[in-house]
Amino acid sequence: MMNEYIFVASNYAPLSSPSPTLVVAHRSHRSPLSPPSVLTPPSTLSPQSIVSPPAQSQSPPAEPVITRRHGAEPVKPTPTQMQTVFSSQTGEAYRSQQHSSQVWESHKEEIRRLYLEENRPLKEVMTIMRQKGFRATVRMYKSRFDKWGFSKNNSKREVVTMLQVQRQRNALGKRTAFQRNGREIALEAYLKRKGISAYDLAEPGLAENLPEHLRCVTPPPETPLIVQAGGALSLQELVLQTTRDLAWNPYLPPEAPLVTPTAFYRGDALRCAITDITNADWLFHVGHYERGGNMCEQGFKSLHLMVTRPSIYGLLHLLLFHLDAYNKGIIKEVWRYLAAYAATVKADGPLARLFQGISKFINTHEFDEYWNLIFECTEKLLLIDEQNSGLPEGTIARLYPLIFIPRAHQYKPGPYRRLQSRCDWTRLTRGTKPRVPEEETIQKASELLIIGTQSNWRGERVLDLAEEVLEETKKFAYNVEFFLYIALNALANYHRADFDPSDPTTLPKHRLSVQYLEQVCGLSEGEWDPDLGYLMGDLEKLENWYREAGDTAMADVAHLRWEKALDRIPLKWERGVKGIRQ
Repeated sequence: MMNEYIFVASNYAPLSSPSPTLVVAHRSHRSPLSPPSVLTPPSTLSPQSIVSPPAQSQSPPAEPVITRRHGAEPVKPTPTQMQTVFSSQTGEAYRSQQHSSQVWESHKEEIRRLYLEENRPLKEVMTIMRQKGFRATVRMYKSRFDKWGFSKNNSKREVVTMLQVQRQRNALGKRTAFQRNGREIALEAYLKRKGISAYDLAEPGLAENLPEHLRCVTPPPETPLIVQAGGALSLQELVLQTTRDLAWNPYLPPEAPLVTPTAFYRGDALRCAITDITNADWLFHVGHYERGGNMCEQGFKSLHLMVTRPSIYGLLHLLLFHLDAYNKGIIKEVWRYLAAYAATVKADGPLARLFQGISKFINTHEFDEYWNLIFECTEKLLLIDEQNSGLPEGTIARLYPLIFIPRAHQYKPGPYRRLQSRCDWTRLTRGTKPRVPEEETIQKASELLIIGTQSNWRGERVLDLAEEVLEETKKFAYNVEFFLYIALNALANYHRADFDPSDPTTLPKHRLSVQYLEQVCGLSEGEWDPDLGYLMGDLEKLENWYREAGDTAMADVAHLRWEKALDRIPLKWERGVKGIRQ
């Protein structure tokens, strides 16, 4: 860094003696400091005595006597003392003065305009201010700039905060630009210059408030993305971009156990909306069009939350619904609605462009091409390398339980099982351990659901976990239906896993499996809860199990129970705080 060289010429009156004594402060670096000596004020060289030559009649002045006083502190000028400054940056010698804060503040706005708004170099600012009678050194200016927050460069902390704000706005479909003192900040240029990506500086949590000199603005809209035929790769990339954006908006604090966010997602209004549309799809499939229509209407009332309050869990849930949906009309309408809503609220992030792109894709391609696209997007999401993709650790593992959500009917079980096989339960055991009984129950129920499905409900671990979850639910007086469902359904499938219709010795275990499935169906039989709509599928399964055991009478009874359960679904209803409000 270039330095300034400063010498002081005091404004005292010159002494009568032509041979002033110079006092040079010196401090030895090899010996301890001695106590400072008492110094007399130094004699001052007047400008006249330096510039004007001595008269010819006078004898030449004697050589000055230099007195060196080791350990003496240098004499500092008083605050109001004038200084002559030679600057190696400006190449000029000029007089400056120590100014009070009030004086600096009186020039603050003009200096701001010159340095920040007009983006002039400091050298030029100093020249202009000197012409107006305000003189100060580079060091003085820089010290004052630190106090005022006048900066033209990005600090790492500021960039981290801006990236957090950008990710949160991207997740809401908002485009983002930043300005420093009214001038746009080129974040991409900063990252490129540093040789890093935005995800190298990624930090979890919500963004801090931007400093006063930084502003977040929404830039003018760009040309909308037009997805041409064969745009599957661009849509897959949008899914990955959206996943990265949403992953940094924590659903729960990062220190929460990895299995808990999905459990909390069960209470999310977006989850309820997608569940209602899922139930509607099934009702259309079984011929109950009026009930299906009303159910679909309820779901679309809150589907806009996928645009205004998105989450990574909602994104995966939406993709899974489309993989296993039956009614093509509902599938198309969901994407059309989300694309139109995003356009209406002027959302313009990766998520909004994803909705627009898929809505166009499904209307310009065969349905099988569309389904393959959604499947590939979902599978790639589950296979993302967190470390190399800039995702918080544990992001993908937190999503695993969603893939095992029960459905009233699975139309394509093969591909669904392939997605489920991508889940590694051991990744969910990392990080924070369960801290309270409720979290322990969630952990065990999630493990039971995942390893039970993957092992086709075989193994002693399935039996042990099911019994532990049943025991745990006795400690709670509410919200136990889902845990009971998982445990009882696991026991029913466990005892049926080895059933062979041609082997009479396996019938006792089959009867035991039917008893557990009867308990499953009894959890909500006689009432309708839209969040337990998958139990309608268990009544169908109960009928099939009776028939495979040769018990036709009980199979017919199970079928009647299924029809009565359908009739209990109200034609007119709306969601309340819990269940439905008729």
